[in-house]
Amino acid sequence: MAKDQRTHRPLAADRPRRAGLARSRGMARLLALSILGGLALVGASVGAISLTNGNSGSSSPIDLHSVREMSFDIDVIASGELEALRQTEIRSELESQATITELVAEGSRVSKGDLIVRFNAETIRTGVDDELLKVETAKSDLVAAENGYQIQINENEANLRQAQLKLDLAELELRKWEEGDLVKKLEDLELAIEQAERRLSQRQEAYEQSQKLYDRGFLASDQLKNDEIAYIDAQASLKTARSNKWVYETFELEKTRKQLTSNVEEAQAELERVQRQNASRLASKEADLTNRQRQLAIREERLAKLREQLEKTEVRAPTDGLVVYGSTAERSRRGWNSDGPLQIGQTVRPNELIVVLPDTSRMVASVRVHEANAGRIKPGQTALVRVDAIRDRAFEAEVTEIGVLAESGGWRDPNLREYTVKIVLNDQNTGQLLKPSMRCEAEIVIDHVADSIAVPAQAVFRDGPSTFVYTPESGKFRRTPVDVGRRSVRFAEITSGVDAGARVLLREPSPGEVLRDARSRTAAPEPEVVSTDDEETARGSARPRVAAD
Repeated sequence: MAKDQRTHRPLAADRPRRAGLARSRGMARLLALSILGGLALVGASVGAISLTNGNSGSSSPIDLHSVREMSFDIDVIASGELEALRQTEIRSELESQATITELVAEGSRVSKGDLIVRFNAETIRTGVDDELLKVETAKSDLVAAENGYQIQINENEANLRQAQLKLDLAELELRKWEEGDLVKKLEDLELAIEQAERRLSQRQEAYEQSQKLYDRGFLASDQLKNDEIAYIDAQASLKTARSNKWVYETFELEKTRKQLTSNVEEAQAELERVQRQNASRLASKEADLTNRQRQLAIREERLAKLREQLEKTEVRAPTDGLVVYGSTAERSRRGWNSDGPLQIGQTVRPNELIVVLPDTSRMVASVRVHEANAGRIKPGQTALVRVDAIRDRAFEAEVTEIGVLAESGGWRDPNLREYTVKIVLNDQNTGQLLKPSMRCEAEIVIDHVADSIAVPAQAVFRDGPSTFVYTPESGKFRRTPVDVGRRSVRFAEITSGVDAGARVLLREPSPGEVLRDARSRTAAPEPEVVSTDDEETARGSARPRVAAD
């Protein structure tokens, strides 16, 4: 995996050593500054003013300083190491451990696309072959499932057509009976009744005529009896016709109606059963088809992943750059590496850092600032960076990033909390003089005091809540209260109490040098130095402080 990295943490193992060295050197510098630095600075910049015979003869000329209006910076000094502004980390993208079979030499320069590392690929290649067979089997199963699905669709259509035909025939039969057979049957029964009624009327007239003729002696008795029998038969026929109509309307008609209606309902139920069966069988075939499709997709995905893993057994440079082994980078960051140097035959874990390709055209100083001063550092502040390997040159830089969380000082100093600050050097590293992991020191300007009344920090004293300076008067020195504004370890801004042109004492006077109306208890100035674990104390953010007894 290749990605741009802007930052990394300084060496953890160096941190306690640097912290102790920084504190020792810082205290030494502060002590020297308190004793000699102010005096030398005053002598070089503003000169000294000698006391007259009317003033104290025990004070040398360099003990006094003329107050004047001036400007000065407040800065913080922090140490760390250089990093490339942009760097590409190449990690193992294999999902399992792999053994290195080829490895580019560390320190060599590579171009984009050059081979950096090759891993043993036999296991992955075997997995590709096995998965390829499984993919072919899954394809065959999918074809069978597709065919089965299509066959089921055809069977469903045939079964549905048959069930629909049965329903259509049953409905047609019911309609035929209601609109044809039933009407015809009722008409036939009515016709039979009408015919029986007419025959009965004819037989009755014939019988009555025969009766009249028989009574007058014109007709034989046998003929009369025959007409009587015919009349009786006609009555019976009419009764039978009427009975047939009643029986049909009462029983046969309803029976036939129910039978035909039942046939329609049964056909409708059969159609619904066929539809449900079709849906169930098709759903089963569809589920099988979907399952086969998913199996094939999973197999193809695994095959593609294995092929991708096979490609990743060859790691090539994503950009041009200088080859730095991951083990070297980790050792630089942490101060140790349990895995030892990267080499052929070594086993690499998933996502393990293999190689770092730093872009050394732009460099950044990664320094650590004590939490007491981190809040005063903001992006955009200017800084000067000095590199231990190039002590005769200072590089202009700009603060770009402040760490979100403070980091502990480790088991050596668990109470120490520091923030990592990134400072980008303005100049291009055209000559490749600067390299990653070079030790450096940064002076970060956190404030600027412009055109203000200021005195050297060692001239300001404090007694409880009172802040004062010593001014010469009548051959001795008077305690003069002052209000102090912003301050560095070298200068303090005076907002009120003394004016430009006044003279102040740069040391603590002896009891005999202080006027009697001044308080006898005094305390020497004790600058409050910026907390840092760098090689030197900050020259800016601290405020000098004089503690009383």
